[in-house]
Amino acid sequence: MPIDDLTWRVEKLVDEYRWTGDTETILGAEASGDAVALWRAVRVVDLDTSSPSLDAQFTAASTALGRLHYWRYRESSGERRNAELARALLCLEAVSDDVHRVPAELNPLVGRFTDPDAQADTALTLLRASASGPDPALLDAGILLLTPAAAASPRRSPLRAARLSHLCLAHRLRHERDGSAADLAQAVSTGEEAVAIAAEHGTDAPASWSRLAFAYRCRYRLHADPADLRRVIDLFERVLALSGPRAALLSDLGTAYRLRHEHTGDPTHVERAVALSEQAAALPEGRADPSVLAGLGACLLCRYERSGARADLWRAAEISERVVAALPEDDPERATHLVAATSVLLRRHERSRALEDLNRAVELGEQALSALPEEDRRRADALGGLAAALHRRYLSAGSDTDLDRAVTLGGWALAAVPAGHPDRARASMDLAAVHLTRHARTGVLADVARAIELGEEVLASTAACPPKWLSTLGGAYQQRYPTTGAVSDLDRAIDLGERSLAATGEDDFALAGRRARLATAYWRRHGHSPGGPADGTTDRTDLDRAIDLGERAVAGTPDDHADLPGWLAGLAAARLARHRLGGAPEDLDAAVGLGERALAIVPEGHPGRSRLTADLCDAYLERVTGGGPSPDPERLRELAGTVSGTRTASPVDRVAAHHAVGALAQAAGQTGLAVTMLDAAVTLLPSVAPREAGWADQQHRIGEHFGLVGTGVAAHCAAGDPAGAVEIAELGRGVLLASQANTRVDLVELRNRSPRLADRFRWVCDRLNTPDFPADERRRWWADYDALLTDIRALPGLEDFLAVPRLADLRPAAAGGHAVLVNAGGDRGDAVVIRADGAPVTIELPGLRLAEVEAKVTALLTAVESGFSLAGVLLRRRVVAEVLGWLWDTVVAPVVETLRSRGGAPYRVWWLPTGLLGLLPLHAAGRPGEPGALDVVVSSFVPSLRSLRQARNRPPGGRRSDLTVALRHTPGLPELPGAAAEATVLGGAALVDGQATADRVLSALGRSTWAHFACHGIVDPASPAESGLRLHDRTLRLPEIGGLRLAEAELAYLSACSTANHGTRYADEVLHLASAFQLAGFRHVVATLWPLADEVAVKAARSFYGELPGTPVADEAAAVLNRVTLGLREEHPDRPDLWAPLIHSGP
Repeated sequence: MPIDDLTWRVEKLVDEYRWTGDTETILGAEASGDAVALWRAVRVVDLDTSSPSLDAQFTAASTALGRLHYWRYRESSGERRNAELARALLCLEAVSDDVHRVPAELNPLVGRFTDPDAQADTALTLLRASASGPDPALLDAGILLLTPAAAASPRRSPLRAARLSHLCLAHRLRHERDGSAADLAQAVSTGEEAVAIAAEHGTDAPASWSRLAFAYRCRYRLHADPADLRRVIDLFERVLALSGPRAALLSDLGTAYRLRHEHTGDPTHVERAVALSEQAAALPEGRADPSVLAGLGACLLCRYERSGARADLWRAAEISERVVAALPEDDPERATHLVAATSVLLRRHERSRALEDLNRAVELGEQALSALPEEDRRRADALGGLAAALHRRYLSAGSDTDLDRAVTLGGWALAAVPAGHPDRARASMDLAAVHLTRHARTGVLADVARAIELGEEVLASTAACPPKWLSTLGGAYQQRYPTTGAVSDLDRAIDLGERSLAATGEDDFALAGRRARLATAYWRRHGHSPGGPADGTTDRTDLDRAIDLGERAVAGTPDDHADLPGWLAGLAAARLARHRLGGAPEDLDAAVGLGERALAIVPEGHPGRSRLTADLCDAYLERVTGGGPSPDPERLRELAGTVSGTRTASPVDRVAAHHAVGALAQAAGQTGLAVTMLDAAVTLLPSVAPREAGWADQQHRIGEHFGLVGTGVAAHCAAGDPAGAVEIAELGRGVLLASQANTRVDLVELRNRSPRLADRFRWVCDRLNTPDFPADERRRWWADYDALLTDIRALPGLEDFLAVPRLADLRPAAAGGHAVLVNAGGDRGDAVVIRADGAPVTIELPGLRLAEVEAKVTALLTAVESGFSLAGVLLRRRVVAEVLGWLWDTVVAPVVETLRSRGGAPYRVWWLPTGLLGLLPLHAAGRPGEPGALDVVVSSFVPSLRSLRQARNRPPGGRRSDLTVALRHTPGLPELPGAAAEATVLGGAALVDGQATADRVLSALGRSTWAHFACHGIVDPASPAESGLRLHDRTLRLPEIGGLRLAEAELAYLSACSTANHGTRYADEVLHLASAFQLAGFRHVVATLWPLADEVAVKAARSFYGELPGTPVADEAAAVLNRVTLGLREEHPDRPDLWAPLIHSGP
């Protein structure tokens, strides 16, 4: 309602009351509602910026409302009477220059004829009422009256000092209510003046000292200035010396010493704090005082955090529960004590490992939050306390809901703390810790990036950053390292960790945890230092430092501490690394012993058992492969039972644990158990990818389990189960591509059954195929996707909708030829031949081992990236020829020999190489001058049988619309002279050089069925998802290409650099440009394994298009590319590097 209308209504009520004398007119519900509405309207007017018309409205409204509250004051009694007077005074003070607007009774209080003594007396009455009354006007009006009363008192008089001292208290209380810096400044200045006047008169002023001490304590909490805290202690000590021991005073002084210890780390300060608090709680008035008891509990907790004394922690927890139980639910301070109790119970859980402590902490945190209104300044502490409780419960129980809510609440807690407030740094670091935990769970890089951002902001804004925060930030950099591979992250982690240790006292209980975290950073950096896994020397400086820190961390940690198992495991990893470096049997024995001890400590069902089991199995496996004893079958079954029964662990830990137990079982000759465990690991593998994140995060999380698929395939082959080998390879390879493909399926049958579900499923899939949406939205859409999938599978006939296909469903994809799965394990190599009309056949490849594959891939990649100088050409020619000969002897010749028994050449083969084998030119294998694979096999490469089936099921092109994208000139990259020639090879529409922007190319692809790219391809070995085509304005990345849905796409020819190179880090995900174009809808893709010489690229493209039929369908692409490659081989028999890289993908 407009302010004029409200003013009129209030004036009318007052007039009616004065005419009739009916008190209900001004005290009833209608009057109260109008009074509240007009009060709110008046209080938001800013007279400094208002217009003349608004000034007039404000004057009329203030007068009317002031008179209403005045008459309500006259007709009220008890607490309500004081509140009405306070509001009347606040309204009328604004118009008090006009004596006619102020009732005569109030002239001594506001206006031009005030009486300072009357003002002071009334102010003290209102201030006393504000202690129990909820109306903020009581405190505001008290300050309004007492300020001029103090100013009018004789200067340097005891009367002035008394009034200033009360003003100090009032301003401090209003600061605590509203957070006003001006009020806090006034509290300090008025308090100091009051104390100074008393000193001048030579009188003691304990009340004034106490009030000023509280003001300084507020300012210390706001700015963390040690001088303020020294002043607090000085003032309280003076009061204590004069007044003797009183419970509240002793408790307040104890709190001051506790805060001082938190700032200085001086143990004498915390001992003084505990002694004072114990004395306070022992006094009769302190034994039942919740504030006194809570102060003692806080001091005991502080001492525990320094000393680790279990008795202090248990007593602090017991006290916190007593305080909470003693306070009625409507006590305004109960929420504060609930937050404190939450914190204490969390710390006790670290020692007790009792889930009931965690559940109780969450319960109390929920109560605290629900007890505080949105505007309460304590809400930030309540939010942070509950976030911490949920975070810790996730760590112990593994609930994703707890973790996500902890992130949300932690963010709200940070937002609730004003900029510049010292509590903001703590809230930032608490939130950073939760983000790090969620990153460990999901692998979403944005979480660890946010943690680092928060930590660096705190470091930049904090003069003396506490060692705890330095250690947390160092841990964030350390956690980012596996994703980035940047040694600079480890260097930064070690620098921060060393600074943290230097700032931590030797007797500080937190020292062990900081040592353990730093030890892990040194252990990780060892992998990049001389003597590390990538180096041939034996420098082990970082590793020895890691072991020293780890041993000291373990030695300084009680057996019942919740973090001890993790620190034991970290030390075990470092000892295992040193054994691998130097072969010392005592290091291996220590690694096994530490791992066993860590696992034995953690209770059954705890999510941490999975990761600890994985680490222990790595140590066992090292012992077995080194010729030592293997665990007996019963122990292996125990380990298997542990990982199978720990369902609350994160998916990444569950996969790692099943993988480790399976590999150990395989090495121990327990093939059946190995197959079971490895199958379980691969089955879980799709769950480790954070579906709400982008391709980069997903590939990293899946790539952490590199080698799993190969190990699983080898186990099935060893067990004589080729069908199982194929199925496990299908499930574990190309997980990301399969997930994306499942969002773009044919919905004709579903639409016939349920148009509503089909429409909803399509809507959700369209959003999931849109890159770069926020993670929270994508998480919600994936939840919708899963729910819809459940509903769809409930329909008759659709029970297997998007279910993982079995081999019987996939075999038809190999119609007209053979699909060949090639796998290299640690101790065996195999090929599995799959036909549409028969059972799969295993071919043992005795010369194929993973170590040899790694060596060949390293040599090949080094050679093909050596450039086109004379030395580079000679290296490429030699190495490529050696690799092709080795592939023929080791893999392709045995496969061809098996195929000969099933018909004559040429054989149509779809290669399915696992792991690093996908980087090798199997299609071109052969010895120089002798018939090879090109002569007897028409080859294609496919990521999986599923992708081959999908390509076959797409309808062939019904029309032909050609597009060429050619860039001779690319900003910042070398010229491609042949691109101009390639631009004319295909014909049709062309985007050349500056025309070839990303947006134009994406738009043109939607209209085209054949596409030819002659440009630079960017391969990011560290993150293949970031690879792409380098266009005029930017790189067109894989997720953008794969996100397209091209219904009529037929052929893509990628004459760019290394368009079928997926790098070594995430080999089984088969992420490269060729697979992205297939995902987008192209049935056939021609790509290259390494950069092709410019003139050869032009000739190959001309020959390819010249031999293809001029129809919309490109089903002859594989055969034509085979003939083109044979022609290039004939022209360059001694240069296999010029003709071996061209490959085909598709049916």
